Amino acid sequence: MMLQAVSSRAYAQGIRFTGSSQPIEKRTSATFFSDAAPTFYDLFAIHFDLQLPNDRTMGYIVRIKEENQGSIFNLHYDEEEGQAVFRLNEEGKTSLITTRIPLEYLIERHWFPILLEYDLRGGKIKLQIANAAPQFASVQIESPYSPNITFGRSDYMIDVPSFSLRNFRVGNKVKEISFPLRESEGNKLHNASGEVMGKVTNGTWLLNDAYHWHRHTEMHSSTPSGATYDPKRKSIYYFNRDSLGIYEIQTGVTRSIRFLTPCPMKLKLGNSFIDHEENRLYVYETYYEEPYTGPTVVSLDLDDFSWRIESSDYLQRELNHHAAYFLPDSRRLLLFGGYGNMVYSNDLLFYNLTDGNWSKPETMRGDSILPRYFTSTGRSEVNQKIYIFGGMGNESGQHIVGRKYFYDLYMLDPTTGKTTKLWDVDRKENFFVPARGLVIPDSNWIYMLGYPEHLTHSFIKLRRFAIHDGQYEELGDSIPIYSDKISTHANLYFDPHLKKLIALVQESDDDIRSTLTVYSLDFPAISESQLYAFPGSGTQKNIGFYVFVLALGGLCIGALVYKISRRPKQPESVVALPDEPTLPEQPQTNCIYLFGDFTVLDRRGMDISHLFSARLQQVFCLVLFHSSNTGISSNLLTHLLWPDKPKDKAKTSRGVAINNLRKVLSELDGIEIIYEEGHYRVLFESICYCDYWRLKELLTQGADVLSPEILHILERGEFLLGMDDPIFDKSKYDIESMLIERFQKCIAKSREDKNWSSLFRAADALLTIDAVNELALEQGLYALYKGKLESRATIFYKRFAENYRRLMGEDYAYTFEDIWQRTIQ
Repeated sequence: MMLQAVSSRAYAQGIRFTGSSQPIEKRTSATFFSDAAPTFYDLFAIHFDLQLPNDRTMGYIVRIKEENQGSIFNLHYDEEEGQAVFRLNEEGKTSLITTRIPLEYLIERHWFPILLEYDLRGGKIKLQIANAAPQFASVQIESPYSPNITFGRSDYMIDVPSFSLRNFRVGNKVKEISFPLRESEGNKLHNASGEVMGKVTNGTWLLNDAYHWHRHTEMHSSTPSGATYDPKRKSIYYFNRDSLGIYEIQTGVTRSIRFLTPCPMKLKLGNSFIDHEENRLYVYETYYEEPYTGPTVVSLDLDDFSWRIESSDYLQRELNHHAAYFLPDSRRLLLFGGYGNMVYSNDLLFYNLTDGNWSKPETMRGDSILPRYFTSTGRSEVNQKIYIFGGMGNESGQHIVGRKYFYDLYMLDPTTGKTTKLWDVDRKENFFVPARGLVIPDSNWIYMLGYPEHLTHSFIKLRRFAIHDGQYEELGDSIPIYSDKISTHANLYFDPHLKKLIALVQESDDDIRSTLTVYSLDFPAISESQLYAFPGSGTQKNIGFYVFVLALGGLCIGALVYKISRRPKQPESVVALPDEPTLPEQPQTNCIYLFGDFTVLDRRGMDISHLFSARLQQVFCLVLFHSSNTGISSNLLTHLLWPDKPKDKAKTSRGVAINNLRKVLSELDGIEIIYEEGHYRVLFESICYCDYWRLKELLTQGADVLSPEILHILERGEFLLGMDDPIFDKSKYDIESMLIERFQKCIAKSREDKNWSSLFRAADALLTIDAVNELALEQGLYALYKGKLESRATIFYKRFAENYRRLMGEDYAYTFEDIWQRTIQ
C-alpha cells in the first residue's frame, strides 16, 4: 500500500550563503522588504537561526537600515583563537556589542538562534546569540521604524562569510512576519502566506538537500575492504588490511593512514561495527572458501590505529547479505539471516564482545521468520526493540526451490528473543531488496534504502514504511549502484545531531577491489511533491534541478548524431559501430520545432517564426507544457509571466497575448488553443506536428531511445535553445531526466546482450547529456574495447576529462591508463 497523502512534518529549510571564498559576483545576497518595508512602533525583534561556515570565511552576516533614519546597523562574524566573535556595529561609526562564544560549542550545536531586539522607546538594541547572556547598547533610533534587512552581500559591503540561514522572522506582539524559506528554486522570498517580500541572489535553497542526495566523495581499494560510519566523530571509515581512509562528513577532509602492522585477519567481506565504549572498530568474517585457522574477529583502536585480535571462534557458515546490529548495552552483535552454499538462513546469532564467542539462542519465541537474505535490521530509538524487514528467500530455505521477495516487518525483543510479526505488504511489481541498516527515529516510521539487486545497473531509492500498517512512500531522488557482485552493498545510517541520513555505497566488479561512494540527505527527507509545494498548491513550481540544468547547458545531442552517422564502416573482423540510420520522412507544413531554434512552418510551408515574439513563445510553451494534464490555469499563467503587474493590468496583458497567439496559430492547420474550466490547453490533430509533443509520445510508449526518429528530433540541438527563463526549468528537466533514464537502461541492456555498438551509442549519448557521468565513461570505453576500436578510446576519454575539468573546476582523478586497465580487466 503506497501512501497517497503526505503527513505533516517539519521540512528542511533555509538558504546557504556563498561567501568570500568565491568572486564577488557569486556571493549571496538576500534582501527582505526592499520594496515595501513594514512599519513597527515601540518595539520589534529580528529572529533567525544560523549555521557557521566551515571554510573560515568572515564578514557581515546581516545589515539593517531605515530609509528615514541615518543609522545603519550590521552584525559581523570572525574567528579569533578558537572563539566565534560576533560584533554588532553602527556602520561607519563604532562597534556597539561584542560577543565571544567557543567555536566548538556552536559547531556542535549545528544550528543556533540569534536575536536582535530594537527598543524604539528606550533607544536600545539587545543582541543574544545561542545561550549566551544578552547584551545591550544605547543607540539613536526612534519609533516608528521600517527596517530594510539584507543578509550577506549588501551594496559595497562585500565581505561575507559562508553561512546558512533559516527560521527568519521579524515583528512584535502586534505584527510578526515570518519566512519559512522553504522554496526550492527561484530568487523570490515568500512570507508564510506566500507573498513575495524579498529576493535572493546566488543563494542555495536548503530544501533541495532533503530531496537530492549529496555525493560527497569516492574512495577506492584494490583489495577486500569494509566501511562504516561513526556518528560520534562524524567520519566514514573505509579500511582494508593495510590502510584506513577517513572522510569527515562536516569538513570534507579526507585522510589516509597506513597501519604499522597489517590487519591480522584475512578480509573477505569486511563486515564491521563500532563500539563507542572502547572507541574501537570491530571487523568480523563468518566464512572462508578455503581452510582457515586465523582470527575471525579483530578490532582497530580508533585513537592509535593499532589492531587487536578479539576471537578465533569460527561460525564456518557463509552468510552473505545477513542483517546485523550492535547492541551496546549488552555488548553483543546480533546477526540474522544470510545466504551461502545454496541455503538461506533464518538463524538468530549473537557475538559477545566480552567472551569473544558466537552463540545461538536455544529457543526462539513468537512468530517465526522464513529463511532469507538481503534482509535489514535496525533499532527503535523509542522502545529499543529490534526491527527486521524484508529480503529474499523461501519457506524451505533451499535455494534450488526458488526464491521470493519479502516485504514484511518483525519486531524482536533482544532480551527475551521473542519475535512479533507486524505486517506483510503484498508487492507484485518493481521488486527491490533493502540495503543494510534501518533508521527508526520515532514510533511512526522506518526508513530504508532499497534497490533491484537483479539488475546490474540500477538505482537505490529511499522509502519510509509506517510501523503500524506498512503504508509507504518514496522520498528523495535516486542513487546509482552497480550490483553485479555479492560483495556490493549499501548501508544507511542516521546522524541525529547533523539531522542527516548517510548512505555508503560499496561496489565491486570482481569481489576483490571496490569503490566506496559517500552520500548524505538532510532529514527529514521529502518527496518530489513536497519539494515544490511552497509557497502553495496554487502556485505551480518549476520541477527540475536548476543548478544541474545550468551546469550542463542542456541537450547537445545533435553532435552525437552527427558523429555517429558519419563514422566509416569497419572491416569485417571488427565489431563495427552503426551506419547512418534511415530517417523517417519529416513533415514540411504545419510544424512546430522546440529543439534547436524555435521554428514554426505554416500550412504553406512558410517559416512564420518571426511572428512569435519572445512573449508569445513563452505563452505558447507554458500552455503546451501543461496540456498533457488539465492545462494551465489563467491565474498561474498570469503569475508566471506578469508577476509584478496589478491584477487588472495583468489580466489585460494575458488576454491580449492569448488573442495574438491564437491569431498566429491560425496560420497552421490542426492546432487550437482552447479554454475550459479556467484552464488553457493546446489541442493537436494528426495533421500538425510538434517535435516536443512527438518525443514525449515516443518516450511514453517505450520507443527505443536510439531509434532514428528520436535521434533525428534531438539532432536539431538543445531543447528551448536560447530560452533560459527559469519558468521553463521543469520542462527542460522532464525531457532530460526521461532521456537519461532511458540511456542508462539502454546501457544496462546492451551490456547484458553484448551489443557493443548499442552500448557505445548509449554511453556516448549519456555523456552528451550528463558530461561527468563516470558510468557512461567506463561503459563507453568497455564498448570500444569489445568492439576492437581501442584507437578511439583516448579521444573518448579526453572529451570526458575536458568536460570534467570545465564543470567541476578540477582535473579528473584517474588517468586514461587507470580507467582503461580497470575497464579491460
